[in-house]
Amino acid sequence: MEQPIIVHDGASVEGAFDLHSHSVYSDGSHTVEELIAQARAAGLAGIAVTDHDSLSQLAAVRACARAEGFPVLAGLEISAACAATGRKVHILGFGLSATADGSGPVERLVRKTLRARSANTLWQAWTILKVMASAPQPVEALERAGAACADAIDGAFSLDAVWRVCHASTGVYKQHIMEALVHRPYLDEIYQKVYRSLFKGSGVCASDISYPEATDAVRAIREQGGVPVLAHPGQMDSWSIIPDLVEAGLMGIEVYHPDHDAGDEQRAREAAAQHGLMMTGGSDYHGRYGGPAGMGACFIEPDEAGRAVADLFAREAGL
Repeated sequence: MEQPIIVHDGASVEGAFDLHSHSVYSDGSHTVEELIAQARAAGLAGIAVTDHDSLSQLAAVRACARAEGFPVLAGLEISAACAATGRKVHILGFGLSATADGSGPVERLVRKTLRARSANTLWQAWTILKVMASAPQPVEALERAGAACADAIDGAFSLDAVWRVCHASTGVYKQHIMEALVHRPYLDEIYQKVYRSLFKGSGVCASDISYPEATDAVRAIREQGGVPVLAHPGQMDSWSIIPDLVEAGLMGIEVYHPDHDAGDEQRAREAAAQHGLMMTGGSDYHGRYGGPAGMGACFIEPDEAGRAVADLFAREAGL
């Protein structure tokens, strides 16, 4: 059975590019092979796999793309922030390769984030286990600690279970905890209730880490020879930092994203025109660990992407 062609705003996914997705190398549930298979089924002409805060997986992503004979940009998404606004800012990076000793500017920048996130996530998993161990009935103990829908929680939850979920990843993420804890997809109502009660507000696992300055992320990508693109500015309200990012070397902006409405798309197009930025778009697909239904849920057509995106794919072939 053929997959129906996805259309949004009168544009068809057939022959288009989905330039933002995540695999098992970070917080996605699908392998690169599976992402490529979905992309082919959707009719996409090319994709980008942009796992979080690591370059160590890029060679494996490229090897898979070549084995599958499908155009893939092996990139990353840097988790950053703007000190002036206090908001998170995400920067996509393309055209990069890992250095032999991990000493490149991007690697130095993201290494601290990756280690801090993994340590924080393991602390969160340990906290859940500590609460569960505080009473004869582990699930009831979590319920008393404020976890919603505790009857849906796996009483056999363990660090080993988390490891089995995240073993292919370069880090440990809350999505891995949730998969081991409730075995439900991100959009499931019970998943959302458990997640919010544990990780948000006054939840026992509510904790975050610090992130590098977004302008430093852009500079690091440029210094290592890559192409930095501002991800989903509408989702994170990153608009005010765009001039500073451009001054630091920003080269692109994500126009199309599942969390962008028509106003965000227009604002991103205007920013691209004002600052001479390439335009991209993507689904931010995470498989069962995220919201979009599949590869191609958001995309950019080749005519709108223009020569700059075509050059990224041409450059990728030589990496």
